[in-house]
Amino acid sequence: MSDTPAGLQCFHCGLPVPADSRWPVTIGGSARAMCCPGCQAVAQTIIDIGMESYYQHREQSAPGTLPSAELVPEFLSELQDWDNPELQQPYVHETTEHHKEITLLVSGITCAACAWLVEQNLNRQDGVEVCQLNTSSHRARVVWDPAKISLGGIIRAIAQVGYKAEPYNPVQQEAQIRRENRTALMRLGLAGLGSMQVMMYSGGIYLGAFEGIDPDHVYFLRWVSGVVCTPVFFYSAWPFYVNALRGLRARHLNMDVPVSLALIIAFIASWWSVFTYGPEIYFDSVSMFAFFLLLGRYFEMRMRHRSQQTSIRLSHSSLQTARLLDDDDHSTLIPADRLRAGNRVLVKAGEVIPGDGRVLQGNSAVDESMLTGEHLPRRKQPGDEATGGTLNVEQPLTLEILRNPADSTLSTLRRLLDRAEAEKPSASLLADRIARHFIAAVLVVSVLVFAFWWLHAPERAFWIVLAVLVVTCPCALSLATPTAITAATAALANLGFLATRSHTIEALRSITDVVFDKTGTLTEGHFSLAKTLPLADLSVDQANALAAALERASEHPIARAFHALPFDSAVTDAEIVPNAGVHGQWNGQTLRIGKPAFASHGLAQPPQAPAAGGQWILLTTAQQALAWFQVEDRLREDALTLVNQLRQEGRTCHVLSGDGSGHAREIAHQLGIEQVRDNASPQDKLTYLQQLQQQGKKVLMLGDGLNDAPVLGGADVSIAMSDGTDLAKVAADGVLLSKSLTPLLQVLGIVRQTYRIIRQNHAWALWYNVLALPAAAAGLIPPWLSAIGMSASSLIVVINALRINRHAPARAN
Repeated sequence: MSDTPAGLQCFHCGLPVPADSRWPVTIGGSARAMCCPGCQAVAQTIIDIGMESYYQHREQSAPGTLPSAELVPEFLSELQDWDNPELQQPYVHETTEHHKEITLLVSGITCAACAWLVEQNLNRQDGVEVCQLNTSSHRARVVWDPAKISLGGIIRAIAQVGYKAEPYNPVQQEAQIRRENRTALMRLGLAGLGSMQVMMYSGGIYLGAFEGIDPDHVYFLRWVSGVVCTPVFFYSAWPFYVNALRGLRARHLNMDVPVSLALIIAFIASWWSVFTYGPEIYFDSVSMFAFFLLLGRYFEMRMRHRSQQTSIRLSHSSLQTARLLDDDDHSTLIPADRLRAGNRVLVKAGEVIPGDGRVLQGNSAVDESMLTGEHLPRRKQPGDEATGGTLNVEQPLTLEILRNPADSTLSTLRRLLDRAEAEKPSASLLADRIARHFIAAVLVVSVLVFAFWWLHAPERAFWIVLAVLVVTCPCALSLATPTAITAATAALANLGFLATRSHTIEALRSITDVVFDKTGTLTEGHFSLAKTLPLADLSVDQANALAAALERASEHPIARAFHALPFDSAVTDAEIVPNAGVHGQWNGQTLRIGKPAFASHGLAQPPQAPAAGGQWILLTTAQQALAWFQVEDRLREDALTLVNQLRQEGRTCHVLSGDGSGHAREIAHQLGIEQVRDNASPQDKLTYLQQLQQQGKKVLMLGDGLNDAPVLGGADVSIAMSDGTDLAKVAADGVLLSKSLTPLLQVLGIVRQTYRIIRQNHAWALWYNVLALPAAAAGLIPPWLSAIGMSASSLIVVINALRINRHAPARAN
């Protein structure tokens, strides 16, 4: 039997409440019935964020009318919309059968404490598996179980602690950057103008103390100073109070707590002095303090925006239109994020390829520099795959889309980059813990300092405590690691290396051994012609020309080794025999090339393959064998330089390969690598790596194949090549986007520089506080100077971190 009275209306929307409703919300001390979970969610959020007055306004409205929609934040009314699967599709990625992942853009984040508050609140929600918020980019990576919590519920949970979140796209982030910059400039401009005016009035008061001034004039200047300072206190300094309140509500002492205390105490004390004709006012210090703090944070914000440009640029590659082809090959222009696997699209010359696809028609060059950093276009023919976001240079291409936008290569890389930026390395977590304890210690010290000066010089007690609160704000300590890691991540991405885990940069510091897979890592993963052995009355060039003429018909990886060679135009009617080779006609004879068993079919005396290693293919006519061809995977040009440099740095190199032909040992010999294991299964590779780790080695693994995924996941740090399998990239801690190995040397150089800068930042932040606290407690630092010192210490840390970008080597081509 239902407990809901018949005819009851929803307290939120006014619609009838179903008879079996069970969605009450306590409003005004009474349980109010709701018609659905959506109304319950919105009503509960309105109450949780302190807007219960909405319902009071509504009750005061005329019968039959509703209050202005402006009384409810617009985004709260849209929470239910985000639970629509079609609306989620461009933003949500299904990581497993039961979990989803999204990147949210969170507005209002100003410091590490804000990020901590959002993370703690979300991680307490039932169903949220992971929440990692990047302080620099304001992007939160959230993994959740949709059976336990909805996307709307996640956004609502963030709103409950005073922040607004929405699914991330780069247009929104750029708009947010513009809003942040505009608002920050307005607050900074008002504080600068106010501080100049108040200092001018204060100058009159100070000079009057020496030259003589009428008391009425002093009283007037005090009033004017207070009036000018008031908008600075309430508008310009407002973010400090909001952040401090958020932290206190969450029982978390953030850096704005001592700042807000200093501002509020000084402002109230100044007005008290105005009304009671007290001896001192501090409006000039309040205005200058706010101005210097805002100036420092503005520069920090601008530098943070610079560090975000790499991921924004990567995201912009997916913001485009596509020419969708119908069955009659008529094209329709649609947003690229609406494409689905199986769609056919037309890409004209000069246009960006809208999604990952396979070429169906056309032959063109594609500029992949956005992804790989290599500026030479690569040829694309029917059957070749093209990556979304790359540029079609020469001729129109028709492609079949292979993956939905959320599963595309660019989306995967963007998620990996977001994950790396959101996760916090251990050094950063340690700094955050130290900063929280340091703030508590500062507040205790401030009370003790005030008590001491109150007993010995009460007229100075307030000012000295004000200086202590301000000068010891541990902003620099908390910024020391994240600014350097963010700058390093951006520098590495510009170099063509994508760090996909938080520990990647940290782990690369201590590598002792480097293990290489052979195929696709030390070698290019593409076959080339190594040797030609004529068996009949033919020259090497003649044999090559005949082979090239036949292999032109095939796109097999081995056939491509002959494509660049001159060919004999007398060869005709070339046909492919699957998994065997190619045959054709030449001067009235049948030519065959391919596997020895195929090519020598019908010969009276099939020739024996040469004893040298590698893979051999045979060219024959019906009567005789014409030539043997050795094809092999070519060594990367920069592999020897890389191995030599690693050895010079004291690192041991290994080759670990599943190839059993002996080619792995030949490659190792060419590179001077003594530790070789070939013909290894995935389990053999993992066992070999574990044996190294048991000896105390720190192992870096480079690989590209499906069989490399287990060992990539088991290494201390691992890097996948750009053309490796998706599973290899997911298992790896980094992805080398360039086809070249050279950036790896530059990566290791940037890592060393990053941790030198982190150590410098920590040393500066700690020594600054060690020296500044006693000086402020002794009364040697006035409040206005403490504001400059605190802002300058944070700026020094940020500027020092940005040296990583300034001195990063150019991207390899």
